[in-house]
Amino acid sequence: MSRRSRYVPVVCILSQWFTLESARMDAAPPQATHDYSRERAAVSASRTPSAVARRTRFAVRGLLALVAAAGAFLLVLSTFTPVVEIRVLTTSELAGQDTRVSGGELHGIALVLVAAVAVLMLAGALRGARPAMLGLAATGLLALGVVVVLDVPRLDDTGQVALSYENVSAGASTGFYQETLGALLLLLAGGLLFALSTRAGRPRPAGSARAPNAPTS
Repeated sequence: MSRRSRYVPVVCILSQWFTLESARMDAAPPQATHDYSRERAAVSASRTPSAVARRTRFAVRGLLALVAAAGAFLLVLSTFTPVVEIRVLTTSELAGQDTRVSGGELHGIALVLVAAVAVLMLAGALRGARPAMLGLAATGLLALGVVVVLDVPRLDDTGQVALSYENVSAGASTGFYQETLGALLLLLAGGLLFALSTRAGRPRPAGSARAPNAPTS
């Protein structure tokens, strides 16, 4: 057997090896391209108007939840904060006289109970329950009712101080503004959550949907 004939099998083996390696390397880029295409498709999907709208609604719902929580906190805080302050001329510091009336002295724990119900309604609202959203707004109205009916008539009540001093006046103090703001925040948060859920659940007009391509004959 000649030397040339001995090298023919080696050349064939090397040729087959290079062919297989070339085929394997050529097959790799399409896989990478496929992965890259899927990644780009996912990024593009996250930037579609519907995805942006969902993220926006989620952010707004989170903000409204914080607003409602702040409202409930203010209702509780106002119960232990002076709602009415009695003054003689320009001072309210009088020896032996109680010149500050807290929310608890005017309406008991009514606003604490309203705040507790508001927290329960908020929990349901965050799960998407529309009745709970309306209930949250209703707690704001209820708190406003307590303020108007029980607290506002007492804002100018000078109590026993007027019996001992002249030039006595009474007016709203920090607690009154806290309870009023808390009630308004609950009403606002509940109403906007309901409006947001109603708009999100509204079906899209038929004209806004993209018509499928008609089949070709």
